[in-house]
Amino acid sequence: MSRHFLRRTVLPLVLGVALSSCASPPVRYYSLVAPSVPAASGPARMLVEVLPVAVPERINRTDMVLNGADGRLDIRQTDRWAALPADEIGLLVDDALWRRLAAADSYRAPQPVVAGGVPQYRLALHVERFDAGTQAVVDASWIVRRLPQGPSATCRAQITAPVPAPGPDGAAGALADAAGRLAVLVADSVGRLDQADADACPRQGDDLRIGG
Repeated sequence: MSRHFLRRTVLPLVLGVALSSCASPPVRYYSLVAPSVPAASGPARMLVEVLPVAVPERINRTDMVLNGADGRLDIRQTDRWAALPADEIGLLVDDALWRRLAAADSYRAPQPVVAGGVPQYRLALHVERFDAGTQAVVDASWIVRRLPQGPSATCRAQITAPVPAPGPDGAAGALADAAGRLAVLVADSVGRLDQADADACPRQGDDLRIGG
């Protein structure tokens, strides 16, 4: 075997070892929306135009963002959300509206407001905090208004959930729990406004009952 042939065969083997040793760690995906029993079908009792959820750009990313012990943000490039947090929170709100009020989201198919038709509302949700360290925190405000020019309510809530174990698994579970409870509070505020409640916003103890 010639020396020239050895050079040609050894080089690819060395490159293959180098490439395999530099392989990236696998990416794990998480979701705020857990698989659940399908909601009951049937006609909508009301329509809610759920506007796209507003979330600060620094946390509205697929990379999971955690709070480090030193106060720094830990951006986990190998631990990712299956979709942007804003989109997943919107899905949670849609689900809570249907399950609790039989209210359908009309944002993508707006309906004309007709006298004598089903009640119609517009909902704007702004999530200001969505992070996890020793506990998950979801801090949000929202405005819900009866259409076309009916009464409105401006509400705010902060939901916290303990992170059972350090790391992305515990953080993802706690954030999903907090976001789901926020969605229920938002849906209930729409229901209270529909019932002409003088105070449609969450009341003390509401979230404790949701958290069980």
